[in-house]
Amino acid sequence: MILQEIVFIDAEVEINGKKVLDIGAVTGDGREFHCGSLSGFAQFISSCKYICGHNILNHDLKYLDEVISKGTAEHFIDTLYLSPLLFPKKPYHRLLKDDKIVADELNNPLNDAKKARDLFKVAVIA
Repeated sequence: MILQEIVFIDAEVEINGKKVLDIGAVTGDGREFHCGSLSGFAQFISSCKYICGHNILNHDLKYLDEVISKGTAEHFIDTLYLSPLLFPKKPYHRLLKDDKIVADELNNPLNDAKKARDLFKVAVIA
């Protein structure tokens, strides 16, 4: 698998789960997307073969499925499932939110997409 064919994503969704508020994505070669625009996101991921994220199978895909299904992505990778297999001694496998200064501030999906990329690199490539 070539890193350039992977896009790492994260979505922030309203508490009631009805609206995507913000999307972050970064490609394996470092291009970045950070916006709430579904059409902009669709264009950004249009040439990627693989979509990877942390907990995308149970969260992000259900909110972005319509946009993602129009693209060329053939496979999905969820680092939440990779983490316990590769790091079984870790007590938990959520992404560390060390970039948040205040606990109740909004998550930054671009930062989370980058953290998923970094976890993937450590787990699979290193």
